[in-house]
Amino acid sequence: MYTEELIRQTNAYRIISGEKSRGTLSHAYLIVCPDGEYLREYLKIFAKLIMCENGDGCGECRPCRLIEKEAYADCTFYPQSGSKILTADIDDLIPQTYIRPLENKTRLFVLSGAENMAAAPQNKLLKTLEEPPANVCILMGATSDYSLLPTIKSRVKKIDVPPFSETALYGALSRELGESEKLRRAVGISGGKLGAALAAYGNGATEKTAALCKKIIKEMKSSKDVAKFIGYIDKDNISDFISVMKNEIMDMLKAAVSSGTGDCDGYKVGALLAIEDVLSEKERALAFNANVQMAADGILFSIVEEKFRWQKL
Repeated sequence: MYTEELIRQTNAYRIISGEKSRGTLSHAYLIVCPDGEYLREYLKIFAKLIMCENGDGCGECRPCRLIEKEAYADCTFYPQSGSKILTADIDDLIPQTYIRPLENKTRLFVLSGAENMAAAPQNKLLKTLEEPPANVCILMGATSDYSLLPTIKSRVKKIDVPPFSETALYGALSRELGESEKLRRAVGISGGKLGAALAAYGNGATEKTAALCKKIIKEMKSSKDVAKFIGYIDKDNISDFISVMKNEIMDMLKAAVSSGTGDCDGYKVGALLAIEDVLSEKERALAFNANVQMAADGILFSIVEEKFRWQKL
């Protein structure tokens, strides 16, 4: 499975694997990973590593097989229902920490989506993190640690799982989905998140947006054409349009550089870099509620203007 392949390549996996082999596992870890859609699946992989009878998260031993189903007696996952860790979950966790492991040397508690925990359950968990019973390990996962109390963060070992590289993500997915331009494009606009890459891959709208971007790049000849093409852009999904356009521009930039001519389809390297800057600027502006129509207009005008400005230099 691609999740296993991707996580095993991370520094976080190497750190915990090394600590397990040395017998120096921390009593509590905080795994920070921006890919919230797959966070619980990633935590299962770390849980299997910690609890594996063969030491390496083999996926075949009894603990690994049961953890995959969230059915191993010595490994409990939270939240047990819903998407948010509640005070009731922590009330369930705390007394269990005093029960000796039934099969394993370690009793593991996995908390997914810790960034959504309110202050009350965090404060309840604090004493357990300060004075953990013997043989207990708490594995927390969050998309960010900003909402976690400083007292919580000071009592766990934080390890980041940053977005995956395009090479790693494409390599892992292509082994199951096959190599294709569609997959390469989905990975390119994913921001290194597995969930975003798979969503884009399965979304027909992404392919339509890519076709529109190519049409704009190829057929827009002057500022008069902006009015024609602006009507094709889905203003409700302008962020997707920008992501796909950035991917197209970066592909053209790579082609222009590798060609030795500094040009791709009439666009000079300088023009492509300038357009990429405009796209990034509009992306940031939209995050602060900038006018969508103005952003779309600005992008199309910049494509025309930069193309011909750099042709004259």
